[in-house]
Amino acid sequence: MIDQRTFEGRRCLVTGGAGFIGSNLTRRLLDIGAHVTVVDNFSTGRRDHLPSSNRLEIVEADVHRSDTLGMLVDRTEYVFHLAAQVGNIKSIDAPVDDATINVVGTVRVLEACRGRAIRRFVYSSSSAIFGEADRLPIDEDHPVRPVSFYALSKLTGERYARLAAALLSVPTVCLRYFNVYGAPVEASEYSGVISIFLQRLTDRLPLRIYGDGQQLRDFVYVDDIVQANLRAAIAGEPGSVYNIGTGSATTVRDLAAVLMELTGLQGTIEEAAFRAGEVRRSVADIARARRDLGYAPEFDIRAGLTRFLAATRTMSAGPRSL
Repeated sequence: MIDQRTFEGRRCLVTGGAGFIGSNLTRRLLDIGAHVTVVDNFSTGRRDHLPSSNRLEIVEADVHRSDTLGMLVDRTEYVFHLAAQVGNIKSIDAPVDDATINVVGTVRVLEACRGRAIRRFVYSSSSAIFGEADRLPIDEDHPVRPVSFYALSKLTGERYARLAAALLSVPTVCLRYFNVYGAPVEASEYSGVISIFLQRLTDRLPLRIYGDGQQLRDFVYVDDIVQANLRAAIAGEPGSVYNIGTGSATTVRDLAAVLMELTGLQGTIEEAAFRAGEVRRSVADIARARRDLGYAPEFDIRAGLTRFLAATRTMSAGPRSL
């Protein structure tokens, strides 16, 4: 449990704060008394993902070319950098955008933090950096072999962040997320498999599985990702990196079965060719995060999906506010 008093009255900057993970983090920070500035260009994030609060400021800007970052960081104690173009397949379609947003954007935010008295810079990285696993579970020292431009850009941003701790005295901690799911659901062909499956079940369409469906994934509920961000802001050594998942494996076919059971919606399986840029096995070793951050995932796949389905029903009923 995070002590609410840790962030009460503190000033936090969340880049990409109107997106899926960013909006969940923003709401949690507001819930525990923080003052939050969200920077987002709203290319995928949405204003209605954010609650109404007199402790929330929203700045519409691109992190890779904004002239206001220094001013915003001047009055910030904790920086959570989530702004990114997300998606392995999308990065292959648009590699220049991927590098500009994910690499240049990260460098711009790190440079804005240089010489300023921030307490912590938490960088959102990805398990995609590992490529195909040599061993399971994947620990932080596993070889990195990106197989998409997205994975490469997240690894590059991570290395900038870690070097910034040594060269610029920016107190960075990097978090490598495994397969994150939750609400709000983003309507995109690049959304996570859980969001896509749910939409296709709702629309009475076949569930499309790429390959044989035996791909192993570590599905981690977004509330656990938020927990990891809050813990990384107050623990861990600057320059360190942590895997954030559940430590448990689920096949894509098993995921489909559990989702159909929980929703009561039955769907057929449609197989398609395996997609370039995706790995077959990905499961986190979270021992380091447990030890250094006190991170402890609260949701296994069934509990997380139950919470996710309840959240989607709640959000479809109307906007949330504080």
